[in-house]
Parts: sequence; C-alpha cells; structure tokens
Amino acid sequence: MKLQLLQTASLRQLVLSSFVLALIPVAVLMWQSHRALTGISQQAVEQASNSAASVRRMEQMQNQVVDIERAIRQFAVLKTEALARLAQNHLTSYQQLLPQVCQSLTESSLCQQQELTLQQLHQSFTQQSAEQLEPLLQQLRQQQSRLSQQIWQQLERQLAAQQRDVASAQQQLTWQTILLVFITLLLVIWGSRRITSPVTMLERMIRAIGRQQAFPEARVQGPKELTELGEQLRVLAGRLQQLESLRLILLRHASHELKTPLSSIREGCSLLTEQLVGPLTPQQQEVVTLLNASADRLSQLTEQLLDYNRLLQQAKPELKWHPARAMIEACVQDHTLALQQRGQAIQLNCQVEQLYTDGMLFRRILDNLINNAQAYGAENSEVRIDLQQHEQHWWLAVANKGHSIAPEQRERLFEPFQRGQSPRHDQVLGSGLGLSIVADCARLLGGKADIVDSPQADFCVRIRLPLPEELV
Repeated sequence: MKLQLLQTASLRQLVLSSFVLALIPVAVLMWQSHRALTGISQQAVEQASNSAASVRRMEQMQNQVVDIERAIRQFAVLKTEALARLAQNHLTSYQQLLPQVCQSLTESSLCQQQELTLQQLHQSFTQQSAEQLEPLLQQLRQQQSRLSQQIWQQLERQLAAQQRDVASAQQQLTWQTILLVFITLLLVIWGSRRITSPVTMLERMIRAIGRQQAFPEARVQGPKELTELGEQLRVLAGRLQQLESLRLILLRHASHELKTPLSSIREGCSLLTEQLVGPLTPQQQEVVTLLNASADRLSQLTEQLLDYNRLLQQAKPELKWHPARAMIEACVQDHTLALQQRGQAIQLNCQVEQLYTDGMLFRRILDNLINNAQAYGAENSEVRIDLQQHEQHWWLAVANKGHSIAPEQRERLFEPFQRGQSPRHDQVLGSGLGLSIVADCARLLGGKADIVDSPQADFCVRIRLPLPEELV
C-alpha cells in the first residue's frame, strides 16, 4: 500500500517525502547528541560539586586536627573546664565530619583507626599529661594526612573515570554519526533514484523519438506528472511513427509512380523535337521546348525525392579508405558541362591523400554542394573546393561568389524543403532538399554541416568529418 502511494504520488510530494526521510537520521543524531551532552554535563556538574564538598570537608578536618592539638595542649597546661569543653567540642566536630568523608572512600580501615584514636583521646586527654598524649596526637596527624592523600587519590580516580566516560561517549557519538550519515546517504540516493530514474527513462524516450529508433517498451514508473508525460510521449511516438510511415510510403509511391509517365512524356517530347512524327511549326517547336524543360525539371525533382528517400532509409554508412583527390575530381567531371555553361571554374585544394568515409555518402555531399554552387554562384567566377585536416577532423569546404546568407537564416537552410531567398541561375526551380541531404549525409558520417564565413567567397559550406581512431 505504501509503495503504491509512492508510485502515484506527485513530484512535489515525492520530493518533500524524500527530504523528510533524509532528515529523520539527522534528527535522531541531534537527539542522541543532545542526550549524551546533557548526561556528560550533569555528570560533570555532580562530580565537581562532590569534589568541592570533599575538598571542603578535608580542609575542615585538617583545621579540626590543629584545633584539637592546640586545645589538648592548652588543657594539659592550664587544666580549666573551658579548655576541656573546647577540646571536647573539637573532637565531637571531627567525629561528625569523619563519617561523611569516609563514606566516599573505598578503604575503611584508616577511618576505623582514626575513629579509635579519637575515642582514646576522649577518654584520656583529661587524665594524662602532654607527653603521654603526644603519641596519640602524632598518630591523629599522620592518619589525617593519609586520609587527605586518599581523598586526593579518590578525586583523581573519579576525574580519570569521568574522562573515560567522555571519551566513550565521544566514540559512541562518532560511530552513531557515521552510521546515521550512511543511512542518510542511502535515503538521499533512494530519493534521487526515485526522481532521476523516470527522468532518465523520459530522456531515452525523447532520444528514441529524435533519432527515429525503436521506442522503449518499458513504461515510466515514478511521480504522477512524469508518468503522465511518459504516456504522452508514447502516444506522440506512435503518432510520429504513423506519420513517418505515411511520408515514406508517399515518397516511395509518388516518386515511383511518377517515373513511368514521366519517361513516356520525355520520350514523346524527344520524338516531337526530332520531328519523327512530322514537321512542326515554330510555335509547336516552342511548346515542345517548354515541355522538354518542364519534363527535365520534373525528372530532377523526382530523382531528388528518391535520393532523399534512400538517404532516410540508410541506417549505417560503409566506411573504407578512398583516394581523396580522385574521388573529388570524378565528381567535378560530372558537373563540368553545367559549370562551363555559366563560365565557372573549379579551384581544388586537396591536402588529404586518403579519406576514410562512405564513398556514396561523400559523393552525395559533393554533388549537392557543387550543384548548389553552380546554381546560385555568380557567372564567370571560381568555385573553391578545399579538403584539409584540422586537429581531429577533416574539413571539406565548398565556397563560391554570389549572394551571402544572413547568420540567422543559415541553420534553417539545412532543413528539408527550405529554400533561400537568392534566385537560381539555371532555369530550374529548386526543391529545397540539397542542403538537407548534405546535412543528413554528414550526420550519418558522424560529422556536421555548417554555413561559415569565408574571406575569399560570399557563400561557404563546411563539412566537418571525424578522423578514424588510429589517426586521432
């Protein structure tokens, strides 16, 4: 029941309950510390009070011994009733203090001897002379000195025992602190896992949606808000998958179904252009020329759609070593005629001998970049192709003169079906897939495509490709 409540609790309730659970060991530690400090302080106060009382009684007894000796010696000389009563009073006071001191001592033999000496003095100080009483008085002084010594030793033992108790309490508090801190850490880890685990699951779901991977089957287990968000992401993933399937089906079928009638149209236009079915008037030839141009444009758009569809379906590139210059020159050769029609020349700067890449994806990048430079570049200008190694990457840059692109519009041009505002110069209406194909090919190769500033050109696309591990 408690586990179910934790699973259905809100994020706020889970955070608050985690904090409360983590504070319980801290509260226990504070209570234990307060109790231990209170016990030690009470013991110290009681011990100090007892020690002060013992020292005070010991000083009184020492003073009483001096008073007893003085009074007995004076009585032995003067023999007056007043001195006799004074000596009796001092002996009685000492006898009253002696049990109070002796009850705190561990040894009682010395107290018994002192008590016997006091009784002898009571009985004999009025009958004997000073010389006869001197041994008893000396014995009284010596026994009092030993009593004082025993009291000091007893106080020292009590102080040592108190120090041991304090050390034991400190050690106990230390172990309790370590244990409770460990318990607090476990509770914090448990509470954080209750929060981070569903967040990690949501991150996996979002990453799977973004990379068009298989959506995780496991459901989010945690706070109510995160559980609901996980279900919404699951619904969204299903919807996106349906849309992606419909888009691929539409691209595949539309492109494939267009090729057959398009081929027939181009063959018919070719027959009409060559006048194999009969002579044409100038007006008819102009119409056929427009049909040929439209058919060529439609064929190019269809090929781009098929190419984009194949690119989306390619999951993993086939990497191997290729001669860099030969691969670039072969691609440039295919575009020579279109470049010559606009008076454009290729200036190649290849500083890399071998390139570890997927040949088809790299060729797609070059084809689209050269075609883009030929269509949007200025007439009678140069198209620069640079391939060089920079730190841990290969940089492929294709630059041309023409129209520059504002920085805030550069990222948008790499999105599908997005075209710039600059006009084309090849009489073909672009589809907006060229730079998108370039960016997707670079991504499949582990790199990135960017539009960068170049001091020698108005428009420059730079492809950053990673070096293989053996060259890093």
